[in-house]
Amino acid sequence: MDKNRLEAFSDGVMSIIITIMVLEFKMPKSTSWESLWQIWPVFVSYALSFFFVGLNWSSHHHLFHLASKVNNKILWANLLGLFCLSFTPFATAWMGENAFKSATVTFYAIILTLSVISYLILVHQLRSLHGYDSKFSKAFKGYFKIYLTIALNLLAALIAFIGLPKIAFILLFLISLMWFIPNHRFESHHTANS
Repeated sequence: MDKNRLEAFSDGVMSIIITIMVLEFKMPKSTSWESLWQIWPVFVSYALSFFFVGLNWSSHHHLFHLASKVNNKILWANLLGLFCLSFTPFATAWMGENAFKSATVTFYAIILTLSVISYLILVHQLRSLHGYDSKFSKAFKGYFKIYLTIALNLLAALIAFIGLPKIAFILLFLISLMWFIPNHRFESHHTANS
């Protein structure tokens, strides 16, 4: 199987997800700055979701840059990840339009959690295919950051559920910032493979 087709399909789906999120913006009926301020939750929700999808795309790129082969299990694991990610525009719009109400932030945090779990499944399937002693597996061993993200996302869902959705949203934002810290293992493997 050709990994390039999988990458191209995934890139296309992620591009569509971002496009759908942008198209969800409703135009203010007024031309005043105040009318823009009134929809700040929509902008903030979009910004976090844009970065989340971007982080998914970047992680996916690193994953398949180092992968040398795929099989049917990888295709289905990848589709599971895209399926979870495809709920992002809906969760984003629901949360933004309702100004971070408890149920909306809880649902959003659950969608983020499912997306991260599906990514973990994809990494595990790729490591299994390449062999646990391969260069690929060595680059992607150790899941501390992923497990921490899952735990913190679930904590954010719980915080939102008990009635503190804005605090939960801030936590989700901080979690996304954690992923901007570069992984030097990937960089060294990219340099070695260039």
